[in-house]
Amino acid sequence: MMTDLKSFRDVWTRVPTGSHARRFLVNAIWGDDRFCPHRGSLNPRRLRGASVRAGPYQCAEKECRSQFTVTTKTPLHATKLDLRIWIAAMFLVLTSSNGISSVVMARVLGVTQKTAWKLGHAIREMIDVRRWRTRGPGSSSTLSRP
Repeated sequence: MMTDLKSFRDVWTRVPTGSHARRFLVNAIWGDDRFCPHRGSLNPRRLRGASVRAGPYQCAEKECRSQFTVTTKTPLHATKLDLRIWIAAMFLVLTSSNGISSVVMARVLGVTQKTAWKLGHAIREMIDVRRWRTRGPGSSSTLSRP
C-alpha cells in the first residue's frame, strides 16, 4: 500500500478524508486477513448499526469477544491526531534516505515539533522488528509485542 504512494501529494489525493485513511490502514495492515489483536483469531466479524462508530470488529472466539479496530494495540490507538497525518508521517519516515528531523516533519505536516518528534519516535518503534515476535508457528501475520 505504501509503495503505491510515489510523492507526498499522492498521500493527500489517495487519502482525502478520515474514512479513506481508515480504509487505507485496513488494507495496508490486514489486507484480506483480518485478525483479533487480543487472541490472534482469524475470524472476526464486523459490527454494524446506527450507533456503531467507524471500523469496529468483534472477535468471534467465545473466550475473547473483544471489540477492536485496525488501530488497536498500535501507537495509532486512541490518538487525537488525524489518521491522515499519521499516514503522511509514515510516508516521510519511510521515504527519507537519511531520516527526517522532527523540525522538518513538523513544518511539512503542520504540527508542533513535539508532536512530530512523538510521531517519528512511534513510527520508528513500529518499524523496529526486534521489538516484535510472532505468536506461534505458522502465524506470520499475527504479531504481538514481547
